[in-house]
Amino acid sequence: MLKNLFISKVRLRILEKYMLNVKATYHVRGLVRELGEEINAVRRELLNLKDAGILKSVKEGNKIVYTLNKNCPILWELRTIFFKDSDAGRLLLSSLSPVEGVKVAIVTEAFLKNKHDDPSDIDMLFIGEMKIRELTSAMNGIEKELGRVIKYAVMKPEDYEFGRRKKDPILMNALLKDKIIIIGKDTDLI
Repeated sequence: MLKNLFISKVRLRILEKYMLNVKATYHVRGLVRELGEEINAVRRELLNLKDAGILKSVKEGNKIVYTLNKNCPILWELRTIFFKDSDAGRLLLSSLSPVEGVKVAIVTEAFLKNKHDDPSDIDMLFIGEMKIRELTSAMNGIEKELGRVIKYAVMKPEDYEFGRRKKDPILMNALLKDKIIIIGKDTDLI
């Protein structure tokens, strides 16, 4: 999908590198090695992305290092788009779309980093009136495909509202840290 949206294949590959790892830092030659692309094409696209405000650069010794500009107003939307187009994102969307009643499905920072820093970390949060057996079946398939256990929480909309008002630690942890909404939209969380 994204290759049809972005004109430059090199720009798309560079963006993908950054969007799937927001803490990544690269210099031109490092990206050239990783991507197997021509140095001039990589340099040109890094400058284009910097001019667009998506990347920023800093000189470290004799190298110019590029990182994501966390102040870019479209950064998180771009990240969501790239995640949904990734292998894991496509798997989640195709596996969860048939599950009836899912109003919101969120992938949390713990899922994105594949690391649980806190006992209250979950990988995914589901809000809606879904059939638990149907969701469990879909999640079992996803776990098998990804080769990892996924910790998830399921809430009805009224339980979500109650947990939000009471500042439930698991819920707050999922909502306040980095996350990507796979199904639904931001306004569904208000």
